[in-house]
Amino acid sequence: MKQYWIVLIVFGCFVFEGTLFEWVIPSSWQSQVYVVPHIILIAVLYIAMFRSRYLGLMYGLVFGLLQDVIYYGHALGVYSFTLGLIGYAAGLLFRRVTFGIVTSLIFVLFGLLLYETLVFAIYRLFLNVIRVDIEWAFIHQMLPSTLFNLLLALAIYVPARKWLEPRDTTRDGEEQ
Repeated sequence: MKQYWIVLIVFGCFVFEGTLFEWVIPSSWQSQVYVVPHIILIAVLYIAMFRSRYLGLMYGLVFGLLQDVIYYGHALGVYSFTLGLIGYAAGLLFRRVTFGIVTSLIFVLFGLLLYETLVFAIYRLFLNVIRVDIEWAFIHQMLPSTLFNLLLALAIYVPARKWLEPRDTTRDGEEQ
């Protein structure tokens, strides 16, 4: 039953990220820097860290494909591949680390930076859509978005961990 609630909450985050969240970000932020919320990425990272890497991969692929189809229709598969890869990698790396807020936020920080870098690299190298330098993109797009999303991840850390973490904190069943 809890799994259905997780799907509904992540779907609600998907709708919120694509529709209402644009009104939350002040317009003055969008003049100098470009801030993009990645609530789905944060949710996928938390699912991968606190549940399993396979669920992180599944949620990343499904909601990444939804993002590809609904919001970014000019190239299918970029966000699905990136979210799935990061979800699986976060779950794979996090199972060997002790849990804590600092460790979790460091993983989220690296996941956000990897996401921004992979999306930029795919659009720049393979699709030739982006025509700006990596330095400009990092300073004006990647870094502000990453810091903003890290604050979002910090704000929802406690409820996400409470909701997603299994009652027994061992994750040995995943390895068998």
